[in-house]
Amino acid sequence: MQRERMMLRYALAALVLGSGLAWSQAQSMKIEDEHRALREKKRPASQEASELTREFSNKVPRAVPTRAAPRAGNIVDRHIFGKMARDRIPHAGLAGDWEFARRVHLDLTGRIPEPETLLRFLDDRTSDKRDRLIEGLLESEAFIDRWAYWFGDLYRNCQNRIGWPARDRLDAWIRDALRANKPYDEFVTGLLTGDAPETNWETRTPAATYLARWHVLGDTPTADMHEDTADEIVVNVGRHFLGVNLQCVSCHDGRNHLEKLNLHLTGVTRTGFWNLGAFFSRLRVRKIAYQDRFRLTNDGAPYDSKASSSVRITRTGGPVEPVFLLTGEKPDPARDPRVEFARMLTAHPQFARAAGNYFWKEMFGVGIVDPVDEFDLNRQDPARPLPKGWSVQPTHPELLDEMGRDFAANGFQLRRLLRTMAQSTAYQLSSAFGARWKDSYAPYFARKFVRRLAATEIHDAIVTATNVGGNYKFHDRNRYARFLTEMPSPEEVNGGSAYREAKFFLHSFGASNREQFDAQNTGSIIQAMLVFGGEFVTERVKANGPTRVAELLAKETDDARLVEQLFLWTLSRRPTEAEKLTSLARLREDRREGAEDIQWALMNKLDFIFNY
Repeated sequence: MQRERMMLRYALAALVLGSGLAWSQAQSMKIEDEHRALREKKRPASQEASELTREFSNKVPRAVPTRAAPRAGNIVDRHIFGKMARDRIPHAGLAGDWEFARRVHLDLTGRIPEPETLLRFLDDRTSDKRDRLIEGLLESEAFIDRWAYWFGDLYRNCQNRIGWPARDRLDAWIRDALRANKPYDEFVTGLLTGDAPETNWETRTPAATYLARWHVLGDTPTADMHEDTADEIVVNVGRHFLGVNLQCVSCHDGRNHLEKLNLHLTGVTRTGFWNLGAFFSRLRVRKIAYQDRFRLTNDGAPYDSKASSSVRITRTGGPVEPVFLLTGEKPDPARDPRVEFARMLTAHPQFARAAGNYFWKEMFGVGIVDPVDEFDLNRQDPARPLPKGWSVQPTHPELLDEMGRDFAANGFQLRRLLRTMAQSTAYQLSSAFGARWKDSYAPYFARKFVRRLAATEIHDAIVTATNVGGNYKFHDRNRYARFLTEMPSPEEVNGGSAYREAKFFLHSFGASNREQFDAQNTGSIIQAMLVFGGEFVTERVKANGPTRVAELLAKETDDARLVEQLFLWTLSRRPTEAEKLTSLARLREDRREGAEDIQWALMNKLDFIFNY
């Protein structure tokens, strides 16, 4: 019986309801191979993304896109459509309301919309309904969850490095900052300037956790590598807040090493890197309990360029003083050098440009500079002559500049930046192109690029669709999380058998563990197998218990209405006529098992696993 049941499901998913996850994972693996090859040729990441978009666009039912007109006064549209008009590049039409609603929910909140919200939006006939939907999402608690978890991934906030209390308080600090709409420059300044002189340091200045996270141990748990810690802070600050990868120059000069990779870094010396580390030399990070407590004070010794290292090649050199790499500016000796560093960092145009590029990638799928932490600062200005074989790095350098200036001029308001992107016609273009697509259109953002959902998004989409939450218990209190992004980190998904399937599911889909590796979005056959037959999915579509299938079977006596609700909850759209007929036929065979099979099949469809 079990074998026959699975055969029925395979037939329903693969033959009738369309290509599913197996196709998507095969494409993901194919595209990932292409990405590696294309990066070696310095091909724009936007062109890489277009390969998957083109394969995907003809396999998902959507309304015919309407004509798309640039939004007057929008910075994004002025540059995106201006460049396409100048170079006579065609573009996709405007995404339909179904397509847009699901997309903007995922991008701003990390979750798929619930049918009530979706249908209310679709029935709205006012001209500003998309703007109002965006505004509602920006003010939602789901918005806080999505971006707090994203920052936690970026900063690798995890208890195994800094202890449970510190992890929790940094997460709470980030969430409070997002709720208060704290200006992004103040947000980053808080991360870089916090002290924690008390034993219970995490209760004093939670933001100081960001600095303690990069602490480097010596030969014993209580031996602190002062210069190594400063170096790690600088490497991560460079990635997160300047979009510049300084890892190579932390061990050697850029010259004679990076000529084929980064023109700007070929002019950076290891001493210049140490000059940045010297801004953090007064900071002393000491462990006072193994993997649990730190003390952060401002009584550290000057940066010693001859100090030993447990993570880098041997240091050699003389005295090192703080000098800001991008300007040559030195701190006021009467002020805390970390405060001075934060001032120089947040005042530099690259700070706002890097931030804009990070959030652009989250909204558009590909950065204007991609990877987002690999800026070559010598290749940003189109007017600057470049050596033979090199080109300007950003796809839209003028847009990146103006977006950064606007971000800074308007108080570094993150919601405003995301609103500008989401309201643009460029963001709202369909991923269906209509006309014959050429790879040369890709760097223009002439269509919406599809992407596979991140592991956290897939997890939370399954929770929404099936009505079965994660039920993850916070480690120190009687509180449970329904969605993964409600948690401070993925570490609560651990322990007994109830969590085993979820942990393996998240790991297989590339979720960050925040200790050794960042989130990945590559495909694998294991992913397909987990959605096809893993308990994390199959147990949630059963017609018993508090599942969506059980709820709808009890509520909906009309089969057509039952099918529609299953599609709305799972795919955020109504079924096509062919899908409806096939689903109704399965319900007539066995209503209970048929409902289970339909939702299982829907979660194996492209619509579910991709953001388009």
